[in-house]
Amino acid sequence: MSSCRSTGSISTGSRRSMISLGHLAGNVLLTEVAQRLQTAFVTDGGTIGVAGDAIVARLGGDEFAVVCAIGARDDARTIADHILDLVAQPVAYAGRRLTVGASLGVAIAPIDGGDADTLLKHADLALYRAKESGRGAFCFYEPVMDEKIERTRALTSDLHGAIARGELWLAFQPIFDLATHRILSCETLLRWDSPCHGSVSPAEFIPIAEQSGLIVEIGAWVLREACRHARDWPDTVRVAVNLSPIQLLSPGLAKVLKDALDASGLAPGRLDLEVTESVLLDDIDASLAALSAINRMAVGTTLDDFGTGYSSLGYLTKFPFQTLKIDRSFITALDDNPASMAIIQTVVDLAATLGMQTVAEGIETPTQLAQLRRTRCTAVQGFLLARPMSASQVANLLADETPRMRALS
Repeated sequence: MSSCRSTGSISTGSRRSMISLGHLAGNVLLTEVAQRLQTAFVTDGGTIGVAGDAIVARLGGDEFAVVCAIGARDDARTIADHILDLVAQPVAYAGRRLTVGASLGVAIAPIDGGDADTLLKHADLALYRAKESGRGAFCFYEPVMDEKIERTRALTSDLHGAIARGELWLAFQPIFDLATHRILSCETLLRWDSPCHGSVSPAEFIPIAEQSGLIVEIGAWVLREACRHARDWPDTVRVAVNLSPIQLLSPGLAKVLKDALDASGLAPGRLDLEVTESVLLDDIDASLAALSAINRMAVGTTLDDFGTGYSSLGYLTKFPFQTLKIDRSFITALDDNPASMAIIQTVVDLAATLGMQTVAEGIETPTQLAQLRRTRCTAVQGFLLARPMSASQVANLLADETPRMRALS
């Protein structure tokens, strides 16, 4: 008979909404979850396949642990599913129904450890992986997780001070006006060349920066550097910078923007800030207030990866975007899926009706470009036209655009 030890983290549908309801709401939520787990595993444990006594404990904050005996690995799956179902049930508070979710990590003795400390450590590593998969998921511990967590810790440590050491730099990918064939803007892309780890992918280190809180400092640096480089470009060329959810909702964002613009002398109208739909899902009111404040500074806003979220059309009427970026998945599908062309055309027409521009990203083939010409899309971006390049390469390109424009002819 094996022993199953699992740890779980409880999270609400909107962290900021919970804060607005106060600590009492959080206490009610935690108490309700504890009672559900106690009932399921201690009072009625036998009904869900738990063999013998079980222990339910709160580890601190919103984390709980369940220790129980099982007969087979599949029993652990059944128990994990049951825990997620229990936590997913809404909690009533002050006339509201609080939406609750959880992530769960599972470690099984003796294969994952023969003592409590080792099992808890391994369950925590599995929990970390489950959180990466999104709320409502569970993961079993695997030895490879030790390697990944060690790399994450090393990257987190080395990311501290990366700006001061000159390891971070910016690349820029041109965005072309489809009608004039001229460069309309350049998207800013963050790069990290680490002496210890080599070239680290943004897909790996940006989430680490967000989780560690470094994204605010790094994001401010990116804005300053992007504005500084764009200052020397022609007045007709804008610069686009991606904002993380943490940056967008940071109370110091307005000051960071003002300082970057003032230090560079860049006109506010030449700066665009891009956000994804996932940013808006977390807190609509706070996101709307932040985007409106940005627009009051005459800085443009772009909804990136449009079409990948859950309520895209609703965002177009609620949020003050000037530009929509059509997600590259629709562009990729143009080569073999006729329905993608219809979707793109619908988005372009809708945006035009609402007074917005459209950018199609991820153009990689002449066929894709030819089809996009027929949609009256405002601008295009992709490897076919120009790959990301250094600031000096952008300066050279802008000094003599003619050869590059032929790619669109």
